[in-house]
Amino acid sequence: MNFLSKTNISLLILLSLLACNKLSQSPETRVKELMPKFQKTMCSKTIECTKDEFAKIPPSYRNMIPPFMQSEENCITFFDQKMKEAEKKRIEDKKEITMEQVDAFENCIVAFEKLSCDHFKNAKENVSIPECAEVQKLTGN
Repeated sequence: MNFLSKTNISLLILLSLLACNKLSQSPETRVKELMPKFQKTMCSKTIECTKDEFAKIPPSYRNMIPPFMQSEENCITFFDQKMKEAEKKRIEDKKEITMEQVDAFENCIVAFEKLSCDHFKNAKENVSIPECAEVQKLTGN
């Protein structure tokens, strides 16, 4: 067998093992793995896209900006706390996360990554992302 064939077979085996590992994880575990990426994506995009608008607010009124909107670190901490509260509530209510919710969560992350700041600026009220509707059930909002 030549080197290229051995490399391809090794790569195929490795990818198969990774796919099996991904499929064998519980939905709760998958959500916990995705959470840092979700928080980073959402918070960095939100802070980046609102900083110009917040800079226009007079300094005497900036204390009215919610703390989680003032920095990426505050935002991540806020959503981390929200997820912990939602997890606790799910445990108390004996509700389990489904793979469909995990898939929706992944789709939400991808959709959020693709948003432009124009989407934020053109939103009259809340930024609406259809792919993220199911995520509200995970965060308890």
